Amino acid sequence: MKIKRSFFFKLLLFINLLAVIGLYASYVAGYVSPDKVWFFAFFGLAYPVFLILNLCFVILWLVLWDKFIFISLISILVGWNNLLAIYPVHFSNEKSPTGPPVKLVSFNVHHFYGNQRAESIPETRSKIVEFLTDQSADIISVQEFFAIGDDFNKTLEKFSRTIKMDYFAFKNYKDFYNKQKIVAIATFSHHPIVNTGYFQLQDHLLFALFSDIVLRGDTVRVYNLHLESIRFGNDDYSFYAQLTDPDKEATPLKAGSMRMMWKIRKAFITRSKQVRILADHIASCPYPVILSGDFNDVPSSYTYQQLTDRLTDSYREAGHGFFDGTYAGKLPSFRIDYILHSREFQALTYKKIEVDLSDHYPVTATMFINH
Repeated sequence: MKIKRSFFFKLLLFINLLAVIGLYASYVAGYVSPDKVWFFAFFGLAYPVFLILNLCFVILWLVLWDKFIFISLISILVGWNNLLAIYPVHFSNEKSPTGPPVKLVSFNVHHFYGNQRAESIPETRSKIVEFLTDQSADIISVQEFFAIGDDFNKTLEKFSRTIKMDYFAFKNYKDFYNKQKIVAIATFSHHPIVNTGYFQLQDHLLFALFSDIVLRGDTVRVYNLHLESIRFGNDDYSFYAQLTDPDKEATPLKAGSMRMMWKIRKAFITRSKQVRILADHIASCPYPVILSGDFNDVPSSYTYQQLTDRLTDSYREAGHGFFDGTYAGKLPSFRIDYILHSREFQALTYKKIEVDLSDHYPVTATMFINH
């Protein structure tokens, strides 16, 4: 009996150590660029899994009144910053605005397809317009804005007026042969936009637009991001569906998983190059910064770590709840849409709004400038 008990404890301890190693590897993911060593990025993606495993071991060793509880407990606390990025803790709610608050909305509208491409684009567009109008925001960052059949400026002017915004800036992801086609990142503002610019890696789509906005006497630089997507196709979604539904037609496990893994790897590497360009640009920016959009990456990633090195995550500062995923598509939800800001701002509120209008949920934040 003692031999069996000893073996059982050793087995539990071995599994616990594997979970701890996975947890530390997920911490490393935030600091090692995927274009240098890519496999750590997968551990970063799995951080919530390793966190839950280690929490389970903390509870298990607590029940057994065993000293091994400290293995996982200390390991979890080492990653305190990672933990706060998925479960913010606020020790004080006392905030004293020094001026009128500024409300921002960031929304990947999925080409106005709705949550599924089969949905009516005009109907979804109308619902999104109504939603954005109701937000009464100062600045709205939109990714995957889609329109076709009219002059660029006429289309954007009409949309801007409809959502009760006075100014806009946009840039197509790429140049189209059809000069009346818009597939763009777009920023709408109640306040004057006095300068714009954009970022694009060679042979890649546009990934960011910035707008200098005069906000009640202060010039603020607003970055609107849509970082590299994984670009899963129908074959990948079908393969994932078969993993969760045994009645689906089978695709070879090795072939399907390898195809998905290499697409994820490619996206990790491309995003690492994109964020280094952004981080350098932000570091030299003479204005207070607001950065929002679809990062296509999780809070334990290199992407997030690089961008929050100088900027504050409004979810961590003013959000509530655990995890709070913003992806609403076919795959498991992750928090991949963000509103960050420089230290000249202080966030009062943050909210994810669960509306069924896209494969992303919009996020909003209200903040003020500290003078």
